Amino acid sequence: MLKRVLVNTSSSMVQLLVSMAVTFIMAPIYLEMMGHYDYGLREMVFAFVGYMGMLDLGMRPTISRFASMHNAHRDRESLLTVYACSLVFMGIVGTFLASFFWVWSFTFPEIIYPNESESGNKYVLFLLLVGAQLFFVFPKFVTASYLEGLQKYYFKNVVNILSTITIAVIAYNYMTPENGLILLVGLVACSVVVKLIIFGLILMRPALGNIYPNIRYFSRAKLREMLSFGFKSFIQGAASKVESISDKLVIGSILGPAALPVYTIPSTLVGYMATITMTLTHVFMPLFSDLNARNQQAKIKAVYMVASKLVVGLVIPMGIGISLIGGPFIAIWLEGEFDPSLVDAIVVLLVVYMLVPKLNPFASRYLTAINKHVIFAKVAPPAALVNLGLSIWLVFEYGVVGAALGSVLPVFVVMPIFLKVVANNLEITMLQYMKQVIWPALLPVTVMGSVLMWWRVEHGFSGYLDIILSVVVSGAVYCLLYWLMALKKEERELLMRIMPARFRWNV
Repeated sequence: MLKRVLVNTSSSMVQLLVSMAVTFIMAPIYLEMMGHYDYGLREMVFAFVGYMGMLDLGMRPTISRFASMHNAHRDRESLLTVYACSLVFMGIVGTFLASFFWVWSFTFPEIIYPNESESGNKYVLFLLLVGAQLFFVFPKFVTASYLEGLQKYYFKNVVNILSTITIAVIAYNYMTPENGLILLVGLVACSVVVKLIIFGLILMRPALGNIYPNIRYFSRAKLREMLSFGFKSFIQGAASKVESISDKLVIGSILGPAALPVYTIPSTLVGYMATITMTLTHVFMPLFSDLNARNQQAKIKAVYMVASKLVVGLVIPMGIGISLIGGPFIAIWLEGEFDPSLVDAIVVLLVVYMLVPKLNPFASRYLTAINKHVIFAKVAPPAALVNLGLSIWLVFEYGVVGAALGSVLPVFVVMPIFLKVVANNLEITMLQYMKQVIWPALLPVTVMGSVLMWWRVEHGFSGYLDIILSVVVSGAVYCLLYWLMALKKEERELLMRIMPARFRWNV
């Protein structure tokens, strides 16, 4: 079990690191070549696409969970039935959404033109390509989710890494101000088609059970069962999308697309903290589902507590570090494109918004795996609506910063609720969770944050070398203190077993 988790998580982390490196290199190029308007327009449209993607009705985590469950029972017929039902349903959703954009491109594309004198051909083609991407992306979601359910993340991650690098290389060599928007969207659409084909072929390998599409296995009863399970994930996912995507639409609609980059660039940087957490926790949902199917509750509790402590021990210093270094980094990275004080405020607020829910990083994975995720359907929607209402009001009052502030406030209400439900199912108290998972990191991170703050005030960050040195020094201080003060002997021994042999020492 440990080896499987390590392989899947390691490959996911490599994919994330590649994505971060590509973003670091390409984001300034995209901004320069596309301009603030086209860059912001793409962010707005894909935020809108994110809303439309909720029409999958929670099928992506459902596919992963059902594939994992039936694989644990060695039920190949059910695996084929889930695959057929998923492809039919997601194919219908993809066709519907693609048709919306294709109709839009021929009826009222002028609403996204920057001005009346602008030639509309580029924006018509942009909408056509977005539609083409949506047509294939939903069936691709099925194949990718199936690989996750079978706990074969590394196949998916290798393909994603190659796709990310290929898109960046082609864009770097051939993107111009004239073709920037179309080239980037076209490359992404092509990559979706290629991934769909490759993932489908991988699933047909005998080693993975020879999973192939066959309409004979389609079952209305099975689809209803999946939709019933997925509806709770759908409510949770819909609320999450409203929270995470609404800010872009609010800012773009009220202040205009050109105002978006000053928010989306910091959001991308801070978002990597959430992405790292999601990457580290992603493989545990099918694992929890597998253990639950085998009725191994004690092992679930042990895995949950240790894994949560390690992930939280990583996320908290990341949040503090990004809060103190994010603004100066963006100023150097984009060479003064934005007001530093504005960026600093946005970064800090977004860090709080991202960090607080990640103090219980496995809540959604665990509760979904054991079919107790109805709490998200009850709590998340009103929180998302409050988020949206606050963002609209505060954008009028404080501009772009208001959108970030509107996102922060609701998380302090919903996080304790989710923690309470998790604690009840694990048969522990909230206080026990906090003592075992969160509190051990507080003293080490306080020392680390003090080092970074002193560095910023006394020396400043004049270049990348200053940032790298400060991260290395403060990170080393934190790791040493966390290792000595926060980890128990058995937890250190576990990490030593995970570590490659040449890096081990006696503990």
